[in-house]
Amino acid sequence: MYDKQRLDNQSKLQIMKAIKLLAHKESFIGLYFLLFIMGVTVGSGYGIYNESRIAEIALLLGLGAHACFNKYYIVTKVEYLFFVFIIIGSFFWSNSFFIIIDLLLVYLLYKSFFFLEYRPLLTKIIVLASFLIFLLLPVAIWDYITSGIYTSNWYLLRLNIRIYNSYFLIMSIFAVWLYLTEKNYKKLYLSFIFLAFLSILMDGGRSATLAYTAFVIIICIFRRPVSWQLGFAYSMSWLTYLTINHLASLNAVETLGLGIARATTSQRYDIWMNAVQCWVQNPIWGCGFYQLDSTRNLASHPHNLFLQVLSETGLIGFGFLLAIIFSILKNISWNLNKDYFVIAALLAVVIETLLSGIHIYPITQIALLWLFIFLLKNPIFPHTLYFNSLIASFASNSYLSITVYLILTIFFLYFFINTSALIDPELLTRPRFLENGYNIF
Repeated sequence: MYDKQRLDNQSKLQIMKAIKLLAHKESFIGLYFLLFIMGVTVGSGYGIYNESRIAEIALLLGLGAHACFNKYYIVTKVEYLFFVFIIIGSFFWSNSFFIIIDLLLVYLLYKSFFFLEYRPLLTKIIVLASFLIFLLLPVAIWDYITSGIYTSNWYLLRLNIRIYNSYFLIMSIFAVWLYLTEKNYKKLYLSFIFLAFLSILMDGGRSATLAYTAFVIIICIFRRPVSWQLGFAYSMSWLTYLTINHLASLNAVETLGLGIARATTSQRYDIWMNAVQCWVQNPIWGCGFYQLDSTRNLASHPHNLFLQVLSETGLIGFGFLLAIIFSILKNISWNLNKDYFVIAALLAVVIETLLSGIHIYPITQIALLWLFIFLLKNPIFPHTLYFNSLIASFASNSYLSITVYLILTIFFLYFFINTSALIDPELLTRPRFLENGYNIF
């Protein structure tokens, strides 16, 4: 009787927490994740990718409006220098309007980091809701085994599968944390880790595989009591993948190779060298929107975040990125015994950003934003005080800051109203800000 009453009280407490969560601005982050998880599309004719980009901008501008209303939208002196850099750079960059849009989007993501607080319950809801993505995975695996042909059309949205792979990587980091720190749903979190990594392997997601493997190794080394459970889930993903691949090979017309061990088909070396050549043309300011000299046979980004920033915005733009990285590295604790999780997660992010260009996509940008909020602003970590108080250490005119926000809002509205890229049916390159980065007006 007592146990039943206690369970009822716990359930009521969870419901009250969930209702309270809806009152926070962070709930809109959760809503954005749910739209992706459930495969919601309004069928506007603009395309799934463009719809998600519009929703992302609306979300980030909404957070900015909330900050302005509560009088904590502050534009720092460094940020004004960033705007000056954009204005001057526009005279040097090819397709300058497009690179400006990209840079202002990055700025909105950067500002949103300061507006948001980490909500553990929201993370639990997102991770548990993400199980919905796997509903059709068994069907795809069965078809693969019986036909010898694997297709990734089991995902709810018809997007680049690397979007899902990077999403699973980030959500797996959250799932591991929840498994380590929570008392309830531990088996569910372990199941998510297994399914997420299996999906990455099935898709041949090499960048995400390397990043997640490095992350798991570090966690297992410094969290010995649960290392065998995490190691078991990780190993079972590999074993299941190899077993499925072997069974599929029995029904395949041609001999199957391991997708995860395939020879590169994305021509990364060529892309990286092309990015370097692009940067050499204008090392100080960069060459602007990266188009591989208008060659459309390759992706329109270098599959390496650092090379992308360097080639597109030059040494000055790269300097802003390095300043952010230096601020993080300088102010986190490097005590591996205590802060191994933060270091392992950051290492995983670095590995993937070095090998993949997937974080140009809306959902992966929001997922990465939420991960950094967790890693740098979660009160459980010792460096939280610095990152939570960072924005307050700069003085700025509030009216001028609000003016900057209004200008940004008008700029994005003008872009969305006037661009033809939203409805351009031509899909000759991987998307950047919008579906087709080559046609702006």
